[in-house]
Amino acid sequence: MVEADEKLDVRRMACPMPVLLTRRKLAQMECGKVLEVVGDYPTAKENIQRLVREQGHEVLDVVDERSWFGIFIKKKESAVGEM
Repeated sequence: MVEADEKLDVRRMACPMPVLLTRRKLAQMECGKVLEVVGDYPTAKENIQRLVREQGHEVLDVVDERSWFGIFIKKKESAVGEM
């Protein structure tokens, strides 16, 4: 099981809010830290994973339960010169 440094609960939120809140939370976190996003909106799981890939972060694990999902995301290390 992956240990998360921070957790974001986006249950009972429809798109685009889960994606927007995940993006905002990742922007606030330190590089290399792990974020667990917990949600229940069906398309949010795929949309969050797409965001993670597009931004260069890493999906460490995806937990699929009957009524919710969890995504563990490792924030990418900053590139040289990136602010």
